[in-house]
Amino acid sequence: MRVAMMLYAGFQLLEVSGPMDVFHEANRLYGGAFYEPHLVGTSPGPVLASNGTAVATTACLSETSAPFDIVVVPGSPVVASPGDHGELAGWLSDTGPSARRLACISNGAFLLARAGLADRRWLSTHWRDAHRLAAEHPLVHVVSMPGCLKDGNLYSSGGASAGIPLALSLVREDLGESLVGMIAKTLLMQPDSRNGQSARGTP
Repeated sequence: MRVAMMLYAGFQLLEVSGPMDVFHEANRLYGGAFYEPHLVGTSPGPVLASNGTAVATTACLSETSAPFDIVVVPGSPVVASPGDHGELAGWLSDTGPSARRLACISNGAFLLARAGLADRRWLSTHWRDAHRLAAEHPLVHVVSMPGCLKDGNLYSSGGASAGIPLALSLVREDLGESLVGMIAKTLLMQPDSRNGQSARGTP
């Protein structure tokens, strides 16, 4: 299963490393490469995270012709202006509809919204950014909540630390509750069956 972890200047490293650890543990326990993660950036080479860590891409936007099963968009400590990261937003707009599942962590929600992938859908983000997201994208149903929110094939989370629960929600659908419980124990978390709750009935 091809997974695109999107990288852009200033992304929050925890929001990439956490899900990557989940997918790695899932592969280890599954006994094979069920997930095939790709670190996708706008160009080849390292991308500087917000904490100064450089992360090397394994693919760039112009090289990713085949569709991805999962696309994960991390957030950043600082929400970019609407015109920033235009190339990434354009790629998401073009490629997102063909992805089996779309996911964003914290204010990575802005990039999915700017790509037009969250119109008339429920989307969670960090509580500090919820008002701005709703103001900039009135067609998006914005909430702020812990854990992971699911609306169809769109997954979102309310904060940087929710990246792991979000990834666990994806793995739960693919490989089941038992394997997710083992991953959660390995990563020193308690599995929570409430993660990945449906947007149906959300106020």
